[in-house]
Amino acid sequence: MRLKYPADVTAAFLDLQEQPQLTAQTLSCKGKVEPGAAAPPPFAAVLTELIETMFFASMATEEGRLNPVGVVFAGSLADLELDEPAWDLVRFGSAVAFDVEHVANLASACAWPRSFLSVVPLDGSLVIAGIATPHSRRSFELDQLVRVVVPKPGVVAVYRGEWEIVRYERGAVRTWMPKNRPQLDSIERAALRDLANPHGRHVSKYLLRIVEGMVELGRGGLLVVLGPGEGLPQLFGEEGNPFDTEVKRLHPALCLGSAILELSVSASAARESQPPSEPRQVDGKKPAAEGAARGPDHRFKSSERLNRLLDLIVRLTTVDGAVVMSHGLDVLAFGAKLPPPRSIISEVYAATPDQRMDVSLSLDARGTRHRAAAAFVAGYPERIAFIVSQDGNAATFQEIEGKVVYWPL
Repeated sequence: MRLKYPADVTAAFLDLQEQPQLTAQTLSCKGKVEPGAAAPPPFAAVLTELIETMFFASMATEEGRLNPVGVVFAGSLADLELDEPAWDLVRFGSAVAFDVEHVANLASACAWPRSFLSVVPLDGSLVIAGIATPHSRRSFELDQLVRVVVPKPGVVAVYRGEWEIVRYERGAVRTWMPKNRPQLDSIERAALRDLANPHGRHVSKYLLRIVEGMVELGRGGLLVVLGPGEGLPQLFGEEGNPFDTEVKRLHPALCLGSAILELSVSASAARESQPPSEPRQVDGKKPAAEGAARGPDHRFKSSERLNRLLDLIVRLTTVDGAVVMSHGLDVLAFGAKLPPPRSIISEVYAATPDQRMDVSLSLDARGTRHRAAAAFVAGYPERIAFIVSQDGNAATFQEIEGKVVYWPL
């Protein structure tokens, strides 16, 4: 397959993510627009320039050494100087041209992944304005700035916040999920209760956080998400049946979806132009989640609460059996032995990095977790299962276009 690199990487990213907006205010690091200033370039062109420059910088040496490096792109330096998300920004007295030579020269100074070169638009061009270091990993949850990193020569990964969206490696564009993501889109709507909240449009990253934690523990595990309106009775039948006896039910459920909603509303409120003392009103009423927008301390507490919940869910996956979540991401049970499929699963397909689904996968050569995950989604296109093997391989099982698909992460 012929690739139009780096345009293909940009296209793949934009297929999976909402496009950040560049306005005339981003033409200056100070946010001031000179009379007659040219319109800013579309974000696709900016991202393509970031990717192309970083790709060649990945192979450039400085004093004979190759250095991994990352850049964080902001519409202006003001985006990195907000009280939250919290970044430590070392500003250069004068901006440096964003090109291969300067990126390679500064790579050892920014020490990726702990810090990034900060790239902003200035007078119609991209420049390196300083070195930005997040206060902690948790800061990433409260912003969605685009990062382009080159961990090794010839490899470019594009992130939104801390999550990798697309990667170019060995001549192929790789993504962690298919372009058609009806299960995740539906889960997102359920968790956010259909609120139009752009800061919460990344629910899938929290599921990835759980998978990442499972990989780090090295114990393997299975996490399954039910379809809309489904609960434990739809999966196991009434309490007391043979498949329900080993289910460790939670009363009440762990409300991961509500915790994500609270944090996303808090992050959205932080961006509102109105001062905190004058909350935005809709139809004369204060927003229902007004209590979530009580300042940076409350937002960071919401973030820490969410992280504790994610860590607990990761630990629950180490118990033999599956962790079962509702479509709105409430953890209903763990240690669950899943029922067998309703009918024989004739074929399972393994997705390839270029998103083909025509490679047959033999379940006979796999363990019980894989067979249980395939059975869980077979015939249920709105369900999804996340599986991690003890060797660290992670994947999803989904039914896509009538096929049971194993999708490596």
